[in-house]
Formats: sequence, C-alpha cells, structure tokens
Amino acid sequence: MTTNKIYRDENGFRVFVSCGIATDGKTWLTVRQKKAWKGTHRIKSPALPIRKTLAEAQKDLDAYAKTKGWEPV
Repeated sequence: MTTNKIYRDENGFRVFVSCGIATDGKTWLTVRQKKAWKGTHRIKSPALPIRKTLAEAQKDLDAYAKTKGWEPV
C-alpha cells in the first residue's frame, strides 16, 4: 500500500503526488500548492517524471524530498 505523503518545501508550498487531470487515474505527477491557491502546479524535473502509478510517482517524490531536506507534514 502506498501512502501519499505531503511535503513542505523551502518556500512553504505543499508538495505531493496527484492524478493528472482527465486521465482516469492513468498518470500521476508531482505538484506544488500554496495555501492561498485553489489549484496546483506541476513540478517539472527530470527526477519527477509523469508516472503510470501512484506508487512510482510517490517513490520519485520521496527520493527528491530527501535530497532537498523536506520533511513530511
């Protein structure tokens, strides 16, 4: 079972894995969201590619967050 962790980056943005828009759960990507925003914005990085499963995308985010020193919230 994959736990969808949420991290907080150095700018106070919430960072987490989200299902792509209108994909019926077929693509997963890492996004950031500031508290004041209603929407999310994809983080584009070679370390955070679009994935076919939540587990794959979460694994990428966990590794990326570790390199950045982000802690789960």
